[in-house]
Amino acid sequence: MNFIDAVNKTFTLVDFERNQNFPMHSTFHLQRISEFLDQLSNPHLKIPAIHVAGTKGKGSVCSMISSVLSQSGYKVGLITSPHLHSVTERIRIGYSPIDQNDFIDLVNELWPKVENYNRTSCYGELTWFEFMIAASFYYFEKCDADFQVVETGLGGRLDATNVLLPKVSVITSISLDHTKILGETIEEIAFEKGGIIKSGIPVVLSPQTFYEATEVIKDIANKRNSKLVNVSDLFSVQNVCNFKEFQVFDVKTEHSNFQLELGLLGHHQIENSLTALGAINVLKKSGVEIPQNAIDQGFKNVRWSGRLEYLSTGQSGFELLVDGAHNVYSMECLVREIKNLKYKNLILIFGGFNSHDLEGMLKVLLELDPILIGVNSRHPKSVQASVIDSISENIKFRKRFFYDSVEEGFDYASNISVEGDLILATGSLSVVAEVIESQKEMLPELYQKF
Repeated sequence: MNFIDAVNKTFTLVDFERNQNFPMHSTFHLQRISEFLDQLSNPHLKIPAIHVAGTKGKGSVCSMISSVLSQSGYKVGLITSPHLHSVTERIRIGYSPIDQNDFIDLVNELWPKVENYNRTSCYGELTWFEFMIAASFYYFEKCDADFQVVETGLGGRLDATNVLLPKVSVITSISLDHTKILGETIEEIAFEKGGIIKSGIPVVLSPQTFYEATEVIKDIANKRNSKLVNVSDLFSVQNVCNFKEFQVFDVKTEHSNFQLELGLLGHHQIENSLTALGAINVLKKSGVEIPQNAIDQGFKNVRWSGRLEYLSTGQSGFELLVDGAHNVYSMECLVREIKNLKYKNLILIFGGFNSHDLEGMLKVLLELDPILIGVNSRHPKSVQASVIDSISENIKFRKRFFYDSVEEGFDYASNISVEGDLILATGSLSVVAEVIESQKEMLPELYQKF
């Protein structure tokens, strides 16, 4: 069995991430993943964990924490989703994705257990996401990882990762997203995210735009006797200096001041870095040795592809920027950052999913007066370019073009761009991934449809 065969075998399981038909959230539960992990001798409980939920910034915060722990000399398992180019990105040691041969071995070893469980389960068959989470925990134990940093997939309370008993829980910025599944108000969504808070285990809360989110998390933490570490009360930032590939700023606490160099761009990443710092402080107070130079190097070396990332365009003269913003709040943050840049014309490559507020995002992007190029990515949930055409018809973009693939849209954007122009690709991580693949001439990882 080769790598693609192994991947396609896993995709014979139900994959709600790529399936157009998503179940009602009320049907979610943790019994199935718990039972399967029990048959694997509960690997998830054998490695100290940091568990991260939220609407925005989860992956970035996970990457920062993992980077700092790795710089401290620890072997760190890292679980994030979705992936950009390969399913191996979801299971990492440090920043290194699981080797393809190791993934094949993992599938070969676990698949008989999957089939046996599915034959006897009282709760139905494992889903693809549940298998990937269980396989990650199992792999980390085999690798003798010292820590595991785990990002939730969707929500938190009923997410398959919520079988952990972490050393610290982390909740990043909360806003409206996946409203058909998690709820249509900030309070409902915050309740789902706050579901990862465990009795007696500290929870770090990032700066919140919505007061209601903070109040819901405070209430859950209080009821579960969980110490709430509110990042807004711990840190303040001064003297921000922005460069093309990094930013430098001063962090002020009650007892000290220090400077951080951060290898990610955008004000929201500064907030994410403070959230990661809050989690690191909790770990240090629990006895984990994390020297200051590891913190400095961890934030300096952090990378998280597809998030406000410049891509090399050689001698073309135009700039290329990609960002995976896919809801209105994230798009507002992105637009604020773009307004600080200098360029002649903005060429916008945009695509999204049926579940996204496409009209809301496009109205926010209109503030940049871009030339719109609507595209359809390969992702099964991606909307057709004709849908973007229909939605954007009454939004007064100065020019609109539409292509049935990201590659075609990117080629056209490159052809019409001149020196000083900025191409921005956004709307979904799948659009971002395909632009990166086109620019870097990467072969895409294509999956069989079941």
